Amino acid sequence: MKQAVLVLQYPDPRMGRTVAIASTKDRKALKVFRQVVLKEAHAAYRGLDDEVLATQEVLEAERLQRLLDLVIPKDARG
Repeated sequence: MKQAVLVLQYPDPRMGRTVAIASTKDRKALKVFRQVVLKEAHAAYRGLDDEVLATQEVLEAERLQRLLDLVIPKDARG
């Protein structure tokens, strides 16, 4: 199975893209990243007054969770 890679990118406005600065396959770093992005995804819909936008954010958070469950399993040793 392929292993996920966490990449730090920095924006380069001259070229209109990002530049990869560093990468890691460290399981602890991947697990922390997973926790942070899921927390941010759930925070995106909390407090939204618009039901349509809130539903869209909930569905996006669920999609992200399913993908991360495949790429960075929560119970993986790290």
